Amino acid sequence: MAQVKDRNPNQQFLEHRILCIEVPQKTMRVLKAQFSKSQFTVLEEKNIQKALKKISHQDIAVVLLNQDAFKKESFEVTQKLVACVTHPAVIVLTKDDTAQNIRDLFNLKISDCLTQPVALSTLIQSIKSGITYRESSLYGIRDLLTGLYNRYAFKEILQRETDRARRYQRHLSLLMVDIDYFKKINDTYGHLVGDHVLEEVSDVLRSAVRKIDVISRFGGEEFAILLPETTIGHATLLAERIRKKIEAYDYTHLIGDLRLTVSVGISNFHTPGQKSDVVLLNAADQALYAAKKEGRNKVCISVPKEILRASRSE
Repeated sequence: MAQVKDRNPNQQFLEHRILCIEVPQKTMRVLKAQFSKSQFTVLEEKNIQKALKKISHQDIAVVLLNQDAFKKESFEVTQKLVACVTHPAVIVLTKDDTAQNIRDLFNLKISDCLTQPVALSTLIQSIKSGITYRESSLYGIRDLLTGLYNRYAFKEILQRETDRARRYQRHLSLLMVDIDYFKKINDTYGHLVGDHVLEEVSDVLRSAVRKIDVISRFGGEEFAILLPETTIGHATLLAERIRKKIEAYDYTHLIGDLRLTVSVGISNFHTPGQKSDVVLLNAADQALYAAKKEGRNKVCISVPKEILRASRSE
């Protein structure tokens, strides 16, 4: 067996991007100069809606918000920002140093509040503390082997996204992906090879989805993929693409004759009767069970009162 290089599975999630929202230009120039030759990347945004979109599409470590720029709506904007972020640390800059404002801000679970004008050294230290806070948070929600979200974190995200889909009548699909005959791989080649297989499959899944999609190692050799703004048709196309990519992937650097396939179950929030996170999850799981029962290496879709086979594989 070829030697597989060790890696930090969480490394790609620990990129230090700092998103500055309505931060004064003088402060922006200082921050960019300070971090220009470091591992930190400073991003700038003046529109709160565009900022929220960046947070959902990019891996942001720290959000630096100038609350004063939003005047009478400053607290509401901060509240909306904190409610929409999953794990970035939020640092608020404000000239309102009243006890009531500071208390209200920290009640929102921000990581720090700095009174303007703020000393550069204080701001830098707060940002670095935010990075540390964010990294420790990630290790609590990530699977240590693959770097994907763990089951607990995924179920929280699933609940939030189903609430959003219900409120705004948006599409939301869920894939449950299971590696076929994984126990046989562990029994034949050992658990070390099994661990490397899980890492390789995780990488294939990452390469197949968009930034807004959420992947989890749901348990053992089972993965869950949440697809916001995705119809059942597009989810089926993605599931087939994933199935084919896993089947065609070259695993010979692990074991010369190793071949893998996966079975996939699909559910969709707009399917009648699938209107909660629990029901959506159970429906995808039932579709996955059907794919396994039909011989594995299949894609099946959950629809009311039946399971449809989508895969044409033999």
